[in-house]
Amino acid sequence: MSSDNMWKINILATLLGFLLLLQPGESIMCHRCYSAMGGCGHEVNWRMYPWRSCGDSEFCVKVMEKVGSEYKIIRECENVLAKSARHRLMMPVLRRHGYCMPARKNNPYDPKDLVDNSIIYCFCKDWNGCNPASLVTGSTILVLVSSLVSAFAFNLH
Repeated sequence: MSSDNMWKINILATLLGFLLLLQPGESIMCHRCYSAMGGCGHEVNWRMYPWRSCGDSEFCVKVMEKVGSEYKIIRECENVLAKSARHRLMMPVLRRHGYCMPARKNNPYDPKDLVDNSIIYCFCKDWNGCNPASLVTGSTILVLVSSLVSAFAFNLH
């Protein structure tokens, strides 16, 4: 085998390895911080807390809990908050972009008391620190890599 063909086979193997590691899809980017951390109050210092990927989460969530006269604020991905039993039970069932709703109470002793107005959950997909990562999707990269692989494969003959 000539060194030219060997080089093409190495490139082809590398591209196929990259193709196997690729997971197509989009992810939402969110600020992820707590108000106890400096720069994460009602306003976020975006230099300290840049947007980070949330994987398969659909929404970014801002939780505002009134404690006395102050607010504790949590900014996090929906799927991360859902891992906490407290948030999973309190998070409103209706989740839409731009909606801010009070927490569910889940009080077994008073089933008529449904909401806790001292805790508000706000959901967003594409504004105020929320944005979809749609610049280059996994499927776009997949098409590009498969085109390169087929081009190299036809040049091997």
